[in-house]
Amino acid sequence: MFAALALLAAGVLPVAPTPIPPHDAFDARQCYEYTAEITRYGERNPGSPGHAKTEALIHRVVLADGGKIDSDDFTADTPRGKVPVHNLIGKFNQSGDPHQPIFILAGHYDTLFKKGFVGANDGGSSTAILLSFADALKGHKTKMQIWLVWTDLEEAVNSFTDNDGLYGSKHLAHKLVEQGIAPRVRGFFLLDMIGDKDLDVDRESTSAGWLQDFIAAAAKKLGYSQYFFHYSTAITDDQDSFVNVGIPSVDVVDATFGKMPGDGMGAYHHTNQDTMDKVSEHSLMVVGRTVLLAVETIDSQS
Repeated sequence: MFAALALLAAGVLPVAPTPIPPHDAFDARQCYEYTAEITRYGERNPGSPGHAKTEALIHRVVLADGGKIDSDDFTADTPRGKVPVHNLIGKFNQSGDPHQPIFILAGHYDTLFKKGFVGANDGGSSTAILLSFADALKGHKTKMQIWLVWTDLEEAVNSFTDNDGLYGSKHLAHKLVEQGIAPRVRGFFLLDMIGDKDLDVDRESTSAGWLQDFIAAAAKKLGYSQYFFHYSTAITDDQDSFVNVGIPSVDVVDATFGKMPGDGMGAYHHTNQDTMDKVSEHSLMVVGRTVLLAVETIDSQS
C-alpha cells in the first residue's frame, strides 16, 4: 500500500497487470479431476442417475463462472421408445447487440446405453474440457459470445443411421436455423475423445479446412503440432448436424483410441475398457490450450 501511495505522490500511476489469456488460464489438472468425477458417476445415458449428476455439475460450474445457462429440451423417438433429451448451453460474454457473433464449443455428455460403460474418454473428457473452458473464460471479455454446448443423446441407441444417433445436436442445429441464430455462428468446434493418453487428433475430412487451419496454427505456436492432423478420416459425430445446416464446423476428435483397427476407432472405443487409466492430463492440456488459443485468434479477427 505504501509503495502505491509513493507512486501516486510522485505522479506515477501503477500499471494494471495484463490479464492471463484463456488458453494460459486453462487448468489441465482441474480438467482431469472433472473427468474423474464425471467417470465416477458411472453410466450416464439419459434417464440414469449419473446423467442427472452430470447435468447438476454443469449447471453448478457454469453459474459459478459467471455464465448464463439455457437448455434445449425435447423428447426423442428412438428404438428404445421416447427418451427425454436435454442439451445444455452455457453462454459467456453476451452483449445487447442482437447481431453479436457467436462461437460454439461443444461436446456430448451422455454415454452409451450399455451396462458397465463409464466412458471416461468418450463422454467424460468432452464434458470435462467444456467445464474447464468455463473456468478459463471466467472474467475474460471476448467480442464474440462464447457458447459451451453439452449435447445429449449423441450416442446411437442401436447403431448410427440417419434415424439413430446425434439426436441432441440435430435438434439444436435446426432450432438455431428456425430462430435465425445460425447466420451469427462464426464457427463450431466439437470436442470428442480428446483425453486419450496416446493423443492423435484427426484432420476430420468433413470439417471446415479453414477452421482447422486456426487450430493447426495455434498448435504450432504452442509447440503441440505433433498431436494434430497427421491423418484424415471421416467421422460420424455431432459436427455433422451443424455442417448440414450450413454452420462451419470442426470435429476435434482422436479417432484412434487404443490398438487399431478395433471397431474402426480403436480397441477401447465403445467398450468397458474406456476407463480413467486411458485418460491423460497432458492430452487434456494440449487440446484445451490449443482450442482456446484458436478461438482467441478468431475472436481477435471478428
